[in-house]
Amino acid sequence: MRLRNKRQALGSFCKVRFLNHKIPLAVRWQLTNRCVCQCQYCNIWKTPESELSLAQIKAILDEMAALGTQTISFSGGEPMLRQDIGRILDETVRRGISTEMNSTGAGIAERMSELKSLHYLKISLDGPEEIHNAVRGPHAFKIAMKAAEAAAKAGLKFSFATTLTKFNIQEIDFILDIAKRFNTMAAFQPLKKLYRGVKDVSGLEPDPEEYRRVIDQLIAYKKAGDPHLRNSQIGLHHIYHAPQYPRLKCWAGRVFCILNTDGTLMPCDRIAYSSPLPNCAASGFRNAFLALPEVHCAGCGFCGVLELNFLMAFKLGTLDSVYKVLK
Repeated sequence: MRLRNKRQALGSFCKVRFLNHKIPLAVRWQLTNRCVCQCQYCNIWKTPESELSLAQIKAILDEMAALGTQTISFSGGEPMLRQDIGRILDETVRRGISTEMNSTGAGIAERMSELKSLHYLKISLDGPEEIHNAVRGPHAFKIAMKAAEAAAKAGLKFSFATTLTKFNIQEIDFILDIAKRFNTMAAFQPLKKLYRGVKDVSGLEPDPEEYRRVIDQLIAYKKAGDPHLRNSQIGLHHIYHAPQYPRLKCWAGRVFCILNTDGTLMPCDRIAYSSPLPNCAASGFRNAFLALPEVHCAGCGFCGVLELNFLMAFKLGTLDSVYKVLK
């Protein structure tokens, strides 16, 4: 993140925090529900929906830029299944917005030339090959590693993202070793059901005592200065208590939001809503964002959202991890 954008972000934080403004600094944009994987803790791939056209995306990007959006994290499904993903990234950067992507790794190596406008890539990694494939499907591990190798060769900044389940709770050292091999980082986060995902994830949850032991281990690694652990110390202490988190105000719908495949805008996709949500394709992004409802929930351990919430609370212990990722 450029210094100019950091100053802009600080000003935006203050406007939201003290003047009751709503500024969509960070947006996660689910471009498609299509996916090459069939993950046990997600069934979005089962629910195909209409996708926005490039013309609609460009119009929404115009409004985002005008409202002060600094970062868009493109997600899915698998965003690489959009044949126009390169154009989407180009149009985003052309408007002065940083680009990130959440990916299984599918298509990254084969289409690297289309990703010249991608600033940061997050590759899902659930553990060793047999575990990763058991969670996500055949060949998923090789696809992820191929993407990491291609990104490293191309000089594309990337890291790994791991959802902790009963399958991989004992594999944090393996995942950190993979991060070390590529001279990058890995982020760990607790399992929580998605609003449009698998409704019952109880069969995938790690043993609570074992989970806390592993988080203690990660905290010790962080205190020792492990450069390959993405989570901040304050974030790790927070997710230690999952699923009963310490009190922390969530700013979903105020400084960040999630844009669905059909243009529906939501503060967060980890809770259910009793009333219809606004749609950008129908009312425009600005009107939809200003119409978002307030969020009240028990909290979550999603790394990026958690760090933004800490920043909004002026708990600056998370800044080091944010800087390493966004610089």
